[in-house]
Amino acid sequence: MSDFTTQFQDVTREGMRSLGRWVARVPTKVKLSVVVFLFLLVVCWPWIVVTVPSGYVAVRWWRLFGGTDVSQVYDEGLHFNFPWDEMPIYDVRIQQVARDFDVLTADGMVMSVNVALRFRANRDTIGLLHKNVGSGYVETLVLPAVGTYARQVFAQYAAEDVYAAQRLAVQQQIRQAVIEDLAPRVPAGAAPVEPWVRVDDVLIRSMKFPPAVEAAINRKMEQYQIRKEYEYRIERERLESERKKIEADGIAQFQQIVGAGISENYLRWKGIDATLALAQSQNAKVVVIGAPRDGMPLILGNGTTSDASASAPRASGTPASP
Repeated sequence: MSDFTTQFQDVTREGMRSLGRWVARVPTKVKLSVVVFLFLLVVCWPWIVVTVPSGYVAVRWWRLFGGTDVSQVYDEGLHFNFPWDEMPIYDVRIQQVARDFDVLTADGMVMSVNVALRFRANRDTIGLLHKNVGSGYVETLVLPAVGTYARQVFAQYAAEDVYAAQRLAVQQQIRQAVIEDLAPRVPAGAAPVEPWVRVDDVLIRSMKFPPAVEAAINRKMEQYQIRKEYEYRIERERLESERKKIEADGIAQFQQIVGAGISENYLRWKGIDATLALAQSQNAKVVVIGAPRDGMPLILGNGTTSDASASAPRASGTPASP
């Protein structure tokens, strides 16, 4: 055993002896008072020490000094409190709640919609929220406002419009109405105050129609898409017709321009060039007799070329063997 451990044990034993001698000299009433105090401290510890977790804040309610303290907010961490007072804790992170609401559209259609709300409690006004509404503000304040304004907004649109094209507009209108409703009421001319709850977004997650109505809407949307397909086909064919017309005009203009510069002598000269090229090639030779009187007969064989007089015994247009 090391010297350090031995010294530590000696000091500990001496300290315990000193504490025992001090306790022996303390009167019994003091001993009882200390025991009672420690017992009460252990029992009341949850009410004396309040721990505020991450993402939460607390407010203080004074039992003897005026109720809720709306001027101070207690942030995350450890806070001491009198056992007879209270420190309610509120979540100030982003929260989301969703509920199904039965709504009536402008064309008399009853449908069920699932509306989700993303919101957070305003840290700066959490004392007023606790004093005026309480910890159940979601069920008491937020969800009733969402349901009320969802019914009002849906009543302005036909079921088909909401189902097909107006969902985003409906979401924005519900959000704006809920924000205005959750803002505290102030007298005319008074300075605006911070809202108790900040609304980030309103989302329509689903809409449920009666089965027959939903099937009819789906069929109508299918026919609408088919009509769009035919419109696309017609437009495609129209553009193809214009393309062919432009192509034909171009060919006609080309023929007019080229035809003006082509003469009979030019064609005869090009034919002679073609004949010489064929005669000089190494491929098998054939004899081609020109049909017109002034045509250019080709007698090709063994690399030689002659005119029509050399092939006179053959009938016009009759090929000869090489």
